[in-house]
Amino acid sequence: MEYENIFIIGDGKVAKECQKIAQIFFQQEVKFIENKTKNYLDNFFNSLKYSLIISANNFYIFKPLCVENNTIINYHNSLLPYYRGVNAHVWAIYKEELKTGITWHKVDKNIDTGDILIQEEIELDKKITALNLLRAQHNLAINTFQKALENLKNKNYKKQEKRNDKERIYSKKDLPNNGFLELSWEKVKIDFF
Repeated sequence: MEYENIFIIGDGKVAKECQKIAQIFFQQEVKFIENKTKNYLDNFFNSLKYSLIISANNFYIFKPLCVENNTIINYHNSLLPYYRGVNAHVWAIYKEELKTGITWHKVDKNIDTGDILIQEEIELDKKITALNLLRAQHNLAINTFQKALENLKNKNYKKQEKRNDKERIYSKKDLPNNGFLELSWEKVKIDFF
């Protein structure tokens, strides 16, 4: 499997480590795209063809032209189809889930709905914090990335389940209970909040 170019876009440790893993896996340079202005990214990504784009800890939404002309994979910090969008780790804790995890998936024209390359679970307890969960998810994303690439290469992926009860897409402005603490809640709910 060869790509004309391979790019990675994202922030922090996940993006940097995945860049190294991808370069070894493909024996090809993986160019790091720094998050710049939206207009720059729109023009840049829409000009690409036959490239692999790795999205790791990235908030940019790829436009349909880019999706049609390239292969794009994305790291998402939940077990899709649950908690699509941003801050999935916060929502999993707030909704008192017993488990969450990570998903590497192909990008399609919708948000976090593409075919799944790999998923791994993380069990949650009542003492988990959002920061600790996010760190665990990032480490798991790095540790599963090579397997995600192998599954991409071997076309070993599966369609996402459709779940009407949790198909909501969370945006940056969404906050649990609209950001208000209810003093009438039980202590456990307050702790999750």
